[in-house]
Amino acid sequence: MISHCVYDQTSVTIFRIAPRNSWIMEDADRRVLQVNRTFLVKNIANPDDVANELFSNEIFTEGMKDEVEVEKLKEKKVRKLLDILPRRGPEAFQIFIKVLQDTNNDHVALKLKSGISPQNNSHHRQEDGEDDLPQTWPDPLSLEGRLTVKPLTCPASRFQKTGCYKMGRRPRGRVLIINNKIFFGPLEEDENGKKRVTLATREGTEQDERKIQEVFEQMFFVVDVHMDKKGEEIKALLKEEVKKDFHHKADCFVLVIMTHGTSGAIYGVDGKTVSIEEIKMLLNGENFPAMADKPKVLLIQACRGETKDEGVKETAADIEKEIKSTGEILKDLSLNTVSDSKSESVTATMSHMVVAMASTLGMVSYRNKIYGSWFLTAVAYVFAKYSHTNDIHQMLTKVNQLVSRGRAKDNKQNKEFVAISESSYTLSKDLYFCPGYFIEEVPQSRIQQASF
Repeated sequence: MISHCVYDQTSVTIFRIAPRNSWIMEDADRRVLQVNRTFLVKNIANPDDVANELFSNEIFTEGMKDEVEVEKLKEKKVRKLLDILPRRGPEAFQIFIKVLQDTNNDHVALKLKSGISPQNNSHHRQEDGEDDLPQTWPDPLSLEGRLTVKPLTCPASRFQKTGCYKMGRRPRGRVLIINNKIFFGPLEEDENGKKRVTLATREGTEQDERKIQEVFEQMFFVVDVHMDKKGEEIKALLKEEVKKDFHHKADCFVLVIMTHGTSGAIYGVDGKTVSIEEIKMLLNGENFPAMADKPKVLLIQACRGETKDEGVKETAADIEKEIKSTGEILKDLSLNTVSDSKSESVTATMSHMVVAMASTLGMVSYRNKIYGSWFLTAVAYVFAKYSHTNDIHQMLTKVNQLVSRGRAKDNKQNKEFVAISESSYTLSKDLYFCPGYFIEEVPQSRIQQASF
């Protein structure tokens, strides 16, 4: 915890004192630094000289140079340098390569120019078909600052065909967020006979809310947030939602639930449960006629049991190697990760619906206290980066990939745990969000009505 606080304070200092170049490095360049991090730590011979040259080239401030020089071990100096560099703007990477050449680190510069990871070339090369996703999750560099949704670049006619859902209105539809953070039930007696709340406060959930809201608003959705709702209040909200006249002119509906959960149900802040099947029933074609033949997306951040996944035993060495290669940031993230647990039966699903959940049947999901849940931060990141080209099935597959790269550490058991999200579909067409594109503006009166 202490080391993470130090890292967080350092990050704040960097943003305050940086007079220029405070925007973020290009994704591709950041990824080259990330996948080569272990190589750089081992092979940069003179980090003080590198930091001094970056200062001379106005990439580092004097304070940043001092942060590197104050570290006593060479490896820590390099790690500090690599933590700062990605925040120094789009030109920082090329200047860094030049500085490496000027400081007799030519072999390191050559490796970065190739853009290939020294650990596993076939795994990290984009030309071999893998998407440019972070190799660890949550990834502070990817989640830093505001997420920007990439607009549609190809002709919109590609998505206006019979095999795709219509997505051309502005606003597209509503996003209803139910964010339960502070719980007052259920109660149980401890060893002293005192009653206490069994469900912990969900620290970090505000980060999920912020990122989901900023991404969907950029995609022309109206976002409505409701905090700390009891079980019955959740059901009442949904019953009110399906009656809104706004949905007759909408293209899509999105429900996002952030709370504690158990097998087949989610918790209200009073400890009362609402079954996931009941939530789906409230949104089916009969109860939600305005959206009967339109896509409905449910994103549920909650546990579905209490089992923790240790992963496949044969890959333990690979996991350890990956953890070491990502440096101290990943260690801090894993120590600040908790579960949303407090088991879901297979039932019929509704038509034109996507249900994406943070974990699989019987398993816990994880939430980082600093950056938010593994699942919803991945949803926000992937939707912002890929919705201009990918349909929802492709994007949720990428979300699964990111969630599976997370690691949660249990110091008491000296174990690390993994997770995987899960999605089910009853869509009959491809669902593209087509960010930046619209052909019909919904009247302002209907937009205002959608907020009530």
